[in-house]
Amino acid sequence: MKNFVVSARKYRPAVFDHVVGQPHITTTLKNAIKDKHLAQAFLFCGPRGVGKTTCARILAKTINCQQVTVDTEPCNTCASCTSFNSGRSLNIYELDAASNNSVEDIRVLVEQVRYSPQAGQYKVYIIDEVHMLSNAAFNAFLKTLEEPPSYAIFILATTEKHKIIPTILSRCQIFDFHRIQPKDIVQQLKHIAQQEGITYEEEALYLMGQKADGALRDALSIFDLVVTFVSGQLVSLQATLEHLHILDHSYYFKLTDACLQHNPGAALLIYDEILRSGFDGHHFITGLSEHFRNLMMGQDVATLQLLEAADSVKEQYQIQAARASLAFLFKALNIANQCDLHYKNSNNKRLHVEVALIELTHIQEVDQLAGTVKNPLTQLHSKPSTPTTTPTSVLASSPQRKDTEKNNEKCKNEGKTVGSASPLPAKKVSTLQATIKLPQIDQLKKSFDQQQPSSCSQPPERITTQLPITQEAVHQHWETYAKKLKTAGKMSEYSLLNQDITLADTTIVLQLVNAVQQDILAGIQEDLMAYLRKILQCPALELKGVVVPAEKNTKPYTAQEKFNYLVEKYPDLRMFQEKLCLEVQD
Repeated sequence: MKNFVVSARKYRPAVFDHVVGQPHITTTLKNAIKDKHLAQAFLFCGPRGVGKTTCARILAKTINCQQVTVDTEPCNTCASCTSFNSGRSLNIYELDAASNNSVEDIRVLVEQVRYSPQAGQYKVYIIDEVHMLSNAAFNAFLKTLEEPPSYAIFILATTEKHKIIPTILSRCQIFDFHRIQPKDIVQQLKHIAQQEGITYEEEALYLMGQKADGALRDALSIFDLVVTFVSGQLVSLQATLEHLHILDHSYYFKLTDACLQHNPGAALLIYDEILRSGFDGHHFITGLSEHFRNLMMGQDVATLQLLEAADSVKEQYQIQAARASLAFLFKALNIANQCDLHYKNSNNKRLHVEVALIELTHIQEVDQLAGTVKNPLTQLHSKPSTPTTTPTSVLASSPQRKDTEKNNEKCKNEGKTVGSASPLPAKKVSTLQATIKLPQIDQLKKSFDQQQPSSCSQPPERITTQLPITQEAVHQHWETYAKKLKTAGKMSEYSLLNQDITLADTTIVLQLVNAVQQDILAGIQEDLMAYLRKILQCPALELKGVVVPAEKNTKPYTAQEKFNYLVEKYPDLRMFQEKLCLEVQD
């Protein structure tokens, strides 16, 4: 039986042109080989399965190829290329740093670098997973990496660039590999399917590309699994969904239709079916948010290209996006996002999602209800087109009624009839409509002001009298406020208020020691004065902080200072010292 070789190995690129999704890398390397601008050390970094090791091997094979093509590709026919393809090349060494990460392993490598190649031009050392080297191994490798022999080239590959010490990074040319786009992955899967004679559905390949998350190796592994699962039959979307246990996007389309039709029961039944299929509620709500985002992209032809899906699926998004308004999608995205944020903290997770689904089904109903509430208000604020019955007192004082009577008098003199003062049949209007007419309210307010001129014509006189303030009252309430600060744990502010205070008219003078206490006082002064002004009933009360430096300590400390202090107090002591020839000792 023929041994099975996984697609990731069987279809590993052998030339630069076959590398998928990394044109910026392959073009740079080909130009460097063509112009002979090869660096002494390369660092290939990027996510898994994007072609770092593959490009390193192609680079190593190309620079030792004896018959490089016009397109700067290895010929794969010369002795150097054939020996490399068969794994017998003596000029190319591969080291797995994950298992050979000690100082001794690097010392052995450095010893090998000292010997020139027996055949070929370069000796190439490919070190994979280089971030796994220990710090001591990195330091042992620094000198050789900085000044290698002219025939030695190092190619380092890693998925975690941040773990490599800066001294290594500064000695390498760094190439950043990107995640491969799903469309590029799908094209490669189509090519392999055609080579293997496998029938497929394009939607299934797009699903594999999305599930791979930018890693072609992962996509090839998924492809091999699904091909084995169908066992020679069609690689369909349903088979891919079943094997990979992925929630079908058709559920989201049906759920959105239920929301647009204001059918909460259908939405809850769809969610129940999803749960019974074994899917997690958090995974569902995340996918629903992405679905609403895709519908927003489908609103415009220009943003439709942002959807990473097959053409048939894009068409479904366009059709449903045409039936959903942009306002609905905005609110739906907000509801789904809030449900996602609070999902983990919810005790009843199923109910949490169901409440969000009910809100989604009532978005448009709420908008319509809000519209019906707004319409009567706009009608009430607008002038009525037909005469309405109003109270007699209001009509008598209404300026519109007076203007109408003047116009009628003027028209009668001219022999024309514009309006009649006789009552006309009118529709009954609710009391609410009659009472909220702004001109009538203004007229009523004017008549009310005229009836009470004393209360509105002149402002009341300010009360200029206030209770006398005593030093004892200030001290009492000052200490009360200080105790509140102590209870609140503000000990610095409490100590500050324990300083001496004096009252000069309506100004409280607080003695401070330094500028630090000034800053502390500025932080509590506003609240303190608001409290004192209110409780002492003195709005003019002010607080002034005065910095009084502390007096220097004049107490004698040394023996000489103590003797001088005694001499000042007892002058005869100096004469006694001189006669006996005594000295002061510490």
